[in-house]
This record gives sequence, structure tokens and C-alpha cells, in this order.
Amino acid sequence: MSYKRLGDYIVEKVEFNEGNKYDLLQGVSNNKYFQKAKTNTIGVDLSKYRVTHYNQFVFNRATTRNGDKISIALRKGESCIVSPSYRIFEVKDENILHPDYLLMWFKRPEFDRYARFKSHGSAHEFFDMNEMNDVELPIPSIEKQREIVAQYQAVENKIKVNEQICEKLEATAQALYKHWFVDFEFPNENGQPYKSSGGNMVWNEELGKEIPEDWEVKSLSDISKITMGQSPEGENYNEIGQGKIFYQGRTEFGFRIPDVRIFTTLSKKNAKKGDILMSVRAPVGDLNIADSDCSIGRGIAALSSKESSYLFYLMKGFNSYFEQSDGTGTIFSSINKDELFNLKVIYNEDYSKYFHEKMKHIDYEIILISKQNQKLTQLQSLLLSRLATLEG
Repeated sequence: MSYKRLGDYIVEKVEFNEGNKYDLLQGVSNNKYFQKAKTNTIGVDLSKYRVTHYNQFVFNRATTRNGDKISIALRKGESCIVSPSYRIFEVKDENILHPDYLLMWFKRPEFDRYARFKSHGSAHEFFDMNEMNDVELPIPSIEKQREIVAQYQAVENKIKVNEQICEKLEATAQALYKHWFVDFEFPNENGQPYKSSGGNMVWNEELGKEIPEDWEVKSLSDISKITMGQSPEGENYNEIGQGKIFYQGRTEFGFRIPDVRIFTTLSKKNAKKGDILMSVRAPVGDLNIADSDCSIGRGIAALSSKESSYLFYLMKGFNSYFEQSDGTGTIFSSINKDELFNLKVIYNEDYSKYFHEKMKHIDYEIILISKQNQKLTQLQSLLLSRLATLEG
């Protein structure tokens, strides 16, 4: 198999933001995409930042404490500026090396491992342009590259479409939840919105606000069964399917159902299929649904209810509460058993059941699409793994 040296096909680009021509500052994720930069630019001289344009690659040469990955992305949007410490390059001739094909090579987990291995330094390790130039990869004909890219992007686009569908479905359910359980505009006996139609509201001392007459304030543990996770010892973990599926924390969470990565032969705390999985460590409150019986670690709690759709969107509603700050940082860097069990909720059994019956088909559809996306993501990984076997 013939591998080619990447440095023969790319050229470094160095352009600074003279005259502050550009003000869109972007960062680069180790998941290989551009993102909003975290840097506060107020009072900062942007002329020292580097400029990147369409179809140029940008990478963060620092690899220390970066999740064992290298942050690199291909610019597809408008020109922007990036950190002065980043490196930028472009393909010399796109009729010989397709930029999107090269990006696929960078997305391979094997490339992340290679970049970490080739990084150098003492206190901080770097993978710089010299190391990038020395990367070797198969470069088949441009026709073959375009075919490979088209296959990969077709899968990628289907995943994006599915994500958009799920987001719209979830937004529909969240809007109805808010309408009924926050604005109290659930349908009265005449089918009219309760509060705006003059429905009786009573003052609740515990919450310090009015709630509908005949509604109750309960603790979360009153309306759901809650199981706090507990992690087995490390020697009981494996990745070869022995024992029970194990979720340690939110790192396995997907849009609605988690990815299966680890198994355990010793299960201390369990969740049932259909249970709501909630992150109890920062960020607190992220949610997924267990797609099968599983074991849960200390980063997760499992919530169970017959009205699971109602409970899911109820817990979604706590996000702003968990994100509150006391001025010294995030209040909920974690949430313990007592805090979770005693969360106060405004509850009406009839309407929670009614909401669940109306929304369960939406949640079922979201789960089906999420499963499809998991399979499509596996297909993406397969396509990336095949790059290493191509003839140059």
C-alpha cells in the first residue's frame, strides 16, 4: 500500500487580521468543527489574530489535556479569525487532494492517537506544522476521493436531517408542557385555556406563587421512583459485551438515548428500559432515556414513572434551575440524593396522565430516529476506518 507525505500536498497560510478587517472569532473543537470562541475580546487587539478562509484547515497545535484528541476543522463558512497560536493550511491542488477527503482522515480516531503520540514538549505538548507535514495517508484518484466523500456526506446529511426532526418534535412537546404546566393554560372542562378563561388560582405559600385550584405541590420522589447510581470497581468493566450495559455519566448521552460503550460484570445499581437517565454531576440535569435494562454509575440517577413523557419534560423544565449561579460559580456542580428527592413540583395526576398520552407517540418517534442515527454514526465510523485500506 502506497502512502503519501501530506506536506507535499498542503501549504501553510499565515495571515494576520491587519486593520481589524474581521471580527468573527471562532474556536476549534476536538470533535472537528468550528465553534464560538470562549475568549473575551473586549479591549483585545484583534489585529494579532490569524485569518482563515473557505476550505482552509485550522488546528490547535496544543494537545495537552484535550481529551486525547487534536482539535482540527475545515472552514466552510465565511472568513473568520482564530487564536494566534493556531496553525492554518490549505490543499495546494484540490484536483489532486480533496479537502473533505482529508478532513475524513483527520476524523479517524487513529489520527487522534497518532497526533498525541507525535506530540512533543515537557509541561505542554504540541503537534505543529512539522508534524502535520510528516503525516502519511493514502491518496487515491480524485474521482475515488469524490466518491468516498459523497458517501460519507450522504450519511452525515441524513444524520443532520434526523437531528432537526427530533429537535422540532421535542420543541413541540416542550411548548405544550410549558403551556399546560407553567402557564397553566391546560384545557378546562369546556376545552378552553384554564388560566386565561378565569380558572381559579390559589396562593401557595411553599412556592410563593399562585397555582391552579386542586393542584398539589409534591416532592419529585412522590411522583417517581428514583435510583441513584453507584459505580462498580474498575476491574469489572469491559468493552466486549460481558455482563450488563453500563452508563457512568453523561459522556455516553446522545440526543435521546445513550451510546453503548462499556459493560460491567458487577452491577450495583440498575435502571429499566424506558427509565429517564439524569446527569447528577456537572452539568446537572442532562437527560436521556434508557433503551434497555442497564447498570448506572455515580454520575447518573434513574427516574421511573408510568407517565414517562410527562416526567421527562418536567425534568427538562428544571434546566434553568440547575444552571442558576450564586455569583461564585454554578450552584449545581452536583446534586445529591436528598436534593433530588425533595425537588418541588406542581402536580395534577389527571393532567400528567393526559399529557403523557398525548405526547408518548412523539417521544417514541424521537427514540426511533435516535436509534437510526446511532446506526448511521456506526456507518460513518466504518467508512472512516476503510480509508486506511485504500490504495494510494
